[in-house]
Amino acid sequence: MLENREMKTDYLTGLCDRRGLGEIWQSLPADTMVHCLYIDVDNFKLVNDIYGHAKGDALLVFVSVLLNETFHGQLVVRMGGDEFVVFCDGRIARREMEEHLFAIQERLRRGDFDANVEKFLSFSIGVSYSQPVRAGLHVILEQADVAMYQVKKSGKGHFVVYEEIRVQIEEEKRIKERAFRGEIWHELRLLYRPVVYIQTSDIYAVETVLQWDFPEKGVFSEEKFMPVLKQYSIDIQLGRFVLETVCAQKQRWRNTEFDKIEFYVRLTSRFLLQKDSIAVIADCMEKYHVGYGELQLCIEENDFGEKGEKLYAVAQKLLDMGFKVAINNFASSSLYVLQRLPSQLLKLDAKLLAKTQYNKKSVYILRNVISLGRDLECGIVAQGIENTAQVKMLASYGAQFGVGDFYGMPCDETTFFERYRDRLFLTHNLRPTCFQFAQQLTDEKGEYTGVFTGEEMAYTTGVYEGQSALCFPGGKVGENCVRLPREVMYSDSYSICFWVKPDRAQPWASIVYITYMDGFMSLMPNSGHGDLFFRIKDDREPDEWHDLICRPAVPGQWSYICATFDVITHIGKLYFNGLMVGSMENMPDLKVADQILLGGDEYQDSFAGKLAGLEIYHYAVSAEVIEEKFKAYQQMPSYEGPDGRK
Repeated sequence: MLENREMKTDYLTGLCDRRGLGEIWQSLPADTMVHCLYIDVDNFKLVNDIYGHAKGDALLVFVSVLLNETFHGQLVVRMGGDEFVVFCDGRIARREMEEHLFAIQERLRRGDFDANVEKFLSFSIGVSYSQPVRAGLHVILEQADVAMYQVKKSGKGHFVVYEEIRVQIEEEKRIKERAFRGEIWHELRLLYRPVVYIQTSDIYAVETVLQWDFPEKGVFSEEKFMPVLKQYSIDIQLGRFVLETVCAQKQRWRNTEFDKIEFYVRLTSRFLLQKDSIAVIADCMEKYHVGYGELQLCIEENDFGEKGEKLYAVAQKLLDMGFKVAINNFASSSLYVLQRLPSQLLKLDAKLLAKTQYNKKSVYILRNVISLGRDLECGIVAQGIENTAQVKMLASYGAQFGVGDFYGMPCDETTFFERYRDRLFLTHNLRPTCFQFAQQLTDEKGEYTGVFTGEEMAYTTGVYEGQSALCFPGGKVGENCVRLPREVMYSDSYSICFWVKPDRAQPWASIVYITYMDGFMSLMPNSGHGDLFFRIKDDREPDEWHDLICRPAVPGQWSYICATFDVITHIGKLYFNGLMVGSMENMPDLKVADQILLGGDEYQDSFAGKLAGLEIYHYAVSAEVIEEKFKAYQQMPSYEGPDGRK
């Protein structure tokens, strides 16, 4: 019924051309049912570029013969370039049609044309089944063309049926129309979701989430509408909208609990690659008096592969200006971006975590990606957290931060403020965990209790009247020690401060000893060389010893010791009697404390002496604060400590 008749033909292939199709269509009865195939030759331009136009023309002739033979008696049309259309009798069964579609893919690559060329050739095919002629040639072609475009977007080399994507296509059309008419700006909402410090469940930062209250359709997520907006460059305007909204929010939260909280803001590469993008960002932050370090600008990992050198240059310029730049959906494509961009934050692709429930291999991949990020001194944000089991797994692997429905759904600014204002990490963790050893091994807040491994534990007076001290009698390796819960060291940054009074010089005996996944940390009042050591041993490195050294703690005298480590700068510092006596860069981050011992370690005889006023901070305390604390002790009645000389 639709066989090629006398018609306008294509000069190269002899097929019906676009004008001939129009004439034939006008002669068909309105109730005739047709199947329409819109076919594009994938990588045709590559053939022209590599082998020349003569080879390209030969390929087009080959394809025309192939289609004529496969769809014998149907109407085959060359629309132009490497695009063909086939109209088939609507009475042909769908199963038979799809057998033909698989057959032409196979025949294209089986060696009949050119083995060197065929290996990278395929067809992208859009299909519109069982359409009446009265629907109109333009409408039917558009449906098949749209379906073919979906194939192109999803990897080429297969077919898509328009009826199966019709709802999606119509939805995308409505998104485009409302965006172009400007209605989007009255319907968009920027919501906020907590980024949580995994070890404590405290709020560490705010992630912004875009939602569109779409009329008659409900709420559209950013993943649903952003691809459509990107097609028409509307994401550039969206970037300005997000920045303006976030900076205005930061200004509204000034002088509140969320004054200094960090915001994670996703920006598209198209926005960042605009000539004035950096100026737009800087001007917006200046307008609302927001510091560069208060926003974490999140860029998709995939964008670095697609946009290449220009995007790296923009990101580096932002970093040089003092902005923070994070890699979003990290490990979704390539690790190459880590070599180019010195980001301090990696937001893991949520699929990494989701896949761990299906097989062990995915668990190993997640664990090693986290370990890689930590070795590169990056903060790790795990996305898509849904349950407690995932939280425990992530914590054990060393991920510091998490975001997902488990911790809270996106909400507006008022709800976020009321729900999370009392759970700020930076507020809670300014307070140290204090062990006063007042006839017990529980900290002041009653959260952690130590366990004594021995029989001769005793308490006595500390460095001043009213302070208690824990007495260690000494002993063999592992005897007469206190084991604290490992949860005490939940932060990667820390400061450990205490008073110590050795009974005798004991080379290499630890007063504080912490084992980690990749090594240990030890504070030894007296080494075999006659010095006090703050030591970190990294099992992963050939140069495994990292030592800060000062004069020893003298037997029979109280000494005030503080050791600090900052996971962001990787700087360790040692303080003796309120004064800083050593500092070291590039100290290793060992990840996840395994055990905490007081009064001994796994190698030497146990420490003999007294320990008082143990404070464990969950950040690196400043030199000024440590000096003030020491001076405050000196003002206590009946103080028996030193005068502050190194």
